[in-house]
Amino acid sequence: MKKLIFVFVLTLFLSGCVFNQKSNSDISYDDPQALELKEALMLHEEGKYKKAFMRFEEKAKAGNILAMYQVGVYYRDGLHVSKDLLRAMFWFKTAGRYGNTKALRSVGYMYEYGLGVNQNFKKAKAYYYEASNLGSALADYDLGLLYLKTNEQNDAKIFLNRACAGGINEACEKFKELKF
Repeated sequence: MKKLIFVFVLTLFLSGCVFNQKSNSDISYDDPQALELKEALMLHEEGKYKKAFMRFEEKAKAGNILAMYQVGVYYRDGLHVSKDLLRAMFWFKTAGRYGNTKALRSVGYMYEYGLGVNQNFKKAKAYYYEASNLGSALADYDLGLLYLKTNEQNDAKIFLNRACAGGINEACEKFKELKF
């Protein structure tokens, strides 16, 4: 029963930590990197946040890509550590270099909204596009919305349609709105 609860907690914690994301293909429950985070996740669930953060950070420094992303989330959101957008960006970019699509999307988001950096739509698009190329339908949705924001309707339609095909219902609705 404890194992079942752990898998459930792991699912919730790793798949929905940022920007109301849906589950992503970069997490696998037989992934050794995810299993390495068991202790950190348990500490977090027990309310021992500082210890949990220390474990995530330890694993991130040892090269665990999922932990790198989590450390970025802690710093970006000020979760039980002082909010530090520069450190968040560092950890997101580091995880992104290893192909973590959530981290790439987080960097794109920070550039899109000017969080800790100057707002830069060109850089935001580049990071979203990189995540999109790695198969993230959510990144397609991010790109579609950003193209709408910058009045690039044709590109917006392309990426919203791709996101819709990837199962993002909100993208389907936006695409339908643009079609008419």
